Amino acid sequence: MKIGDLSLRSRTIDIHQVKGWVNMQQHSLTDEQIEGWWDIARVGKWNGSQGGRPVEIEINRADIEDIAGTYSPQVQEAPVTVEHLKEGQAHGWVDALRVVGDRLQAKFKDISDNLRQWLRTGAYRSRSIEMYKPFAPTGKTYLGAVSFLGAGAPAVKGLSPEPTLFSSEPDSEAAGQVLRLDSQTMELTEAPSTGVDKMDDKTFTERVVSSLKEFFSGTTAEAASAAESQAEERFQTLESQLEETRESLEEEKKLRRQAEEKAAGLEERLKEQQSAAELAEFAEALSRAEAEQRLTPAEAAGYLKLGSSLDREGRTAILEEVAQRRPLTLFRELSAPKDSHSDGQNSLERQRSRFKGFPEDPEHDAALELMAEKPELSFSEAIALVRERSKSA
Repeated sequence: MKIGDLSLRSRTIDIHQVKGWVNMQQHSLTDEQIEGWWDIARVGKWNGSQGGRPVEIEINRADIEDIAGTYSPQVQEAPVTVEHLKEGQAHGWVDALRVVGDRLQAKFKDISDNLRQWLRTGAYRSRSIEMYKPFAPTGKTYLGAVSFLGAGAPAVKGLSPEPTLFSSEPDSEAAGQVLRLDSQTMELTEAPSTGVDKMDDKTFTERVVSSLKEFFSGTTAEAASAAESQAEERFQTLESQLEETRESLEEEKKLRRQAEEKAAGLEERLKEQQSAAELAEFAEALSRAEAEQRLTPAEAAGYLKLGSSLDREGRTAILEEVAQRRPLTLFRELSAPKDSHSDGQNSLERQRSRFKGFPEDPEHDAALELMAEKPELSFSEAIALVRERSKSA
């Protein structure tokens, strides 16, 4: 059952519709308005169609309450279409329904980009519904679809061309009030017997304007105050959200700094551990070279001290050079017992010359001096005596 176009002229005017006409001339719809509540039907008798035949369709209070109360997307979801098209894509879906006064209102979801643009520009302003009466699964009136109309006139008159942003039924009497400009409102002694079509257009227009002025004079200030209050509340909400966002960003920056500092500390400790391990490996290699008589103890100590200030590449170069050495003949000569009948040339200078090329070392020099004094001592014996004297001192 589709509520189609009406051909009868009517002098009954909904104040929401009049205000909508004015607003549409001033600005287009915003996305926030599009997400609001749209009038889709109202109580009354309307000329519609059923099975392609024109019929008079009555929508009563029980119908709109049944539609709002029984609608469930899980049972059957009502699509949003244009021009009652039965083919192609849906331009959205009915998300929720409610009854406000004598009107049935709907909120939509998943609105297509095309329909959203048409609504913004006002290309589609009217709505028409399709309904089941009754719907087999519920036994009550049920919403089949909501279709936006462009050039075609809707059957149900008096629907607001713009959605409302009220989250619930407005408390203000003026916000939900419907002004009907019929014969009683215009204080006619009797209604025209043949309908309002023969009423003088000038008289009708003057009385419409007068009634509108009277209505708006009592509601404009109140509406402005309500709009200002809503704007202030919206501003405070946005300001609060902005402050929360700032705090969240600051907390995120703080956590990021802490994470970076912790990572830097871990990286530094890792480098220290790696350096200590490499130095220990270098010391072990020097000890092996000393055991193989490729280095004297003094050389090994000197190289170890030098290696602690070098990088891995420098220490590797030292070890490669030491590995190419043969066991020290000089080391064996110095370690062998000396002839007691020396010709007296075991002076300190001679001992030093025999160790030319060895790293300078106080312990080394002391051992050479001792060997100059006592030629019968070998180098290893002199080193042992120097270390023993050092301990006793």
